[in-house]
Amino acid sequence: MKVYFAGVCLAALTASLMGGTAAAQVNTAQAPSADTPTSGDVGIQDIIVTAQRRRETLQRAAVAVSAVNAEALVNAGVSQPQDLTKLVPALKLSAVGGAGTQITIRGVGNFAGNAYAEPAVAINLDGVYLARSGGPNGLFYDLERVEVLKGPQGTLYGRNATAGAINIITRKPDDQFSVEGTGEAGNYDLWRGVLAVNAPLAEGIALRVSGTISRRDGYLSDGYLDDKTEAVRGQLKLEPTSGLSILLSADYAHQGGKGPAGVLSPYLDPDNPYLGPSRDGTNDLLRGASLAISGGTNPDLLPPLLDDGFVDVKNWGVSGTIDYDFGGAKLTLIPAYRESKNRYLHYNAGFPVLADEQSKATSIEARLSSDGDAPLSWMVGGYYFNEDLDFDLYANQGIAFNRTEPILSTRSYAAFGQATYSLTDQFRVTGGLRYTHERKSQAGRNGGPTPPVPVGFPGPDEAFYAIACAPYDAATASCYAPLTGELTNDKVTWKAGVEFDAAPRSLLYANVATGFKAGGFYGSLPPNTFRPETITAYTVGSKNRFLNNSLQLNAEAFYWDYKDKQVTHIGPILPGGFNLITENAGKAEIYGAEIEAVWQPTETDTLTANVQYLHSKYKNFAYTQTTETGPPQTACPVTPIAGQAAVIVDCSGRPVPLSPKWTANISYRHSFLFDSGAKLDAQVGTRIESFYWVAEEYLPGERQKSAMVSNASLTWHAPQDSFSLGAWIDNIEDRTVKSLAFAQPVIGQPVVILRPPRTYGVRAGFKF
Repeated sequence: MKVYFAGVCLAALTASLMGGTAAAQVNTAQAPSADTPTSGDVGIQDIIVTAQRRRETLQRAAVAVSAVNAEALVNAGVSQPQDLTKLVPALKLSAVGGAGTQITIRGVGNFAGNAYAEPAVAINLDGVYLARSGGPNGLFYDLERVEVLKGPQGTLYGRNATAGAINIITRKPDDQFSVEGTGEAGNYDLWRGVLAVNAPLAEGIALRVSGTISRRDGYLSDGYLDDKTEAVRGQLKLEPTSGLSILLSADYAHQGGKGPAGVLSPYLDPDNPYLGPSRDGTNDLLRGASLAISGGTNPDLLPPLLDDGFVDVKNWGVSGTIDYDFGGAKLTLIPAYRESKNRYLHYNAGFPVLADEQSKATSIEARLSSDGDAPLSWMVGGYYFNEDLDFDLYANQGIAFNRTEPILSTRSYAAFGQATYSLTDQFRVTGGLRYTHERKSQAGRNGGPTPPVPVGFPGPDEAFYAIACAPYDAATASCYAPLTGELTNDKVTWKAGVEFDAAPRSLLYANVATGFKAGGFYGSLPPNTFRPETITAYTVGSKNRFLNNSLQLNAEAFYWDYKDKQVTHIGPILPGGFNLITENAGKAEIYGAEIEAVWQPTETDTLTANVQYLHSKYKNFAYTQTTETGPPQTACPVTPIAGQAAVIVDCSGRPVPLSPKWTANISYRHSFLFDSGAKLDAQVGTRIESFYWVAEEYLPGERQKSAMVSNASLTWHAPQDSFSLGAWIDNIEDRTVKSLAFAQPVIGQPVVILRPPRTYGVRAGFKF
């Protein structure tokens, strides 16, 4: 009913403004790129997207998608995935331990605490799925655009797109020789450079090579939250015939430095929340807790937080995109191989976590789609994904520890199809199905402290451990147990939708779509699995251009039914101890609306506003929490579990974390034009968010209060944009904003990751 009412409102809004579009001509202008030249039409320019696996303008895509073009990415200083948070209200990204990234769309996501985690938001690089949470690091340079699809993508997209997908689209080779680049310098000793060379080698053959180097000191006083990235990408385009196109691509990225770190919240020094965890007094609290636990005998029972953390991430991949036009139908093949090696030491949990991860993933996607203007537009395809992952992780909480050494294998197969039929020139219906079969297995071993010896067990303790453990390491008092298991998930997901051209520049649409994220394992003896989570999303929307293409007004209303949420937290494991576990914990209701307006009253003025209202609430949300480390770390009601050092936490009725009720992005841009052909762009913007929670314990330190974070830039462009020079400032207010939290399991205070403080710098670019 909520969605129906919102749809009626959107339709009424469109009808009331229809008079402004009657005389308007359809604008086919596109954002400048290698293969989408700018039209000479005046007014707001369109962006070409491939959100539905075919090229169409953003305004004609009958789905909930936001697109950010290359210029906006550069102006916003997007160099790592977390920076996208500044541009899309529905999206939140945060750095986590080990150079990983946690992503949520409208509160739906997952906690990327270790390599067991698989993202609920699929990230794709030119159509290739990135399996690891650190996979997108080092990719945000020389891009054409980034697309953010909001809601389940259960029909056309490969894996685990419960909450949505982020498509990273790179600049492709073209037939014109060019060299272009940008350079930046700023506070925190920032310097960053991007260089791209495009060269036609022969008729139908072109090469593009680009790379980036980035250096920045950490935002925290002990050096954490820094940036040390190098990356390179090469692409070769081959067009041997008019109907055949081949794009070969290879990329490599390395991320080093100290990596992310969190600080205790409430802040130990409220006047300086960016004091690093090794210097802000956290270690004094840990020593006090150690003395209390040990009865005053061991001040170092809980390991201190040091400044020796590091990340060493190497990602590389090769892929091909092969398109063949049969005449009336087009075949697309995308084979790919990606490898990720990730070593890190971090203290984001309030204790040291040391890990070494390696992933090898192979995928291939095949699509056959209609090509033409027939009433029926269709696409069918298949998808295969194979990942072999092994990692060694040592987490030392002091009063307990855990050594996880799993070997994980994932095989996923899918077949899909989607069709759109035009019942009239203005009215179309869409239907799609996808069948997914996913098989996972686990081997390896898991180690931890020795389990308690049963009362009455004969003989020395070692005799019991020799039976209970496989093997028992007396030197480290570690009990090892084998990790085993096989898991199979089959699921049919679907989409149904309608769309109506209310005017030449007005589109109304409504969709119902389902998605699922497969179940998986965690490090424990059985039971050690969790079930898939599912989501059903209802969406109605309207996309419009008015006032002779000078006003764009888009609106979307949504209702998401989210079930069997996969929640990851510290919990009890077998044969003993505790670790990060994942379990299915309840049902959430999410609904709201998003309105985007772009007004270009003159050739030199642009005002943009994007406002989202989001209601999110757990209708049923209960999970297990260990109490081996002390009292429950939660503000929700708890129920003890008989015979276990654990409780059931019931947070039903609470809002979903990372989902502020109100989010608004507002910006204004004015261009000063000169007779010489040069121009000066002045831009100011702000992001306003109401309060929200950053973790699911709902502790006071996990509450982010309402905040406004603003930015400004001034950029001079030479004629034909051959050279540019500008200055920028972000977070003018110098607000301290939390992006993620994890409750330290012993002292009970949250450790929070912070967004950047005030940053500023200069940027220069050239193109010839």
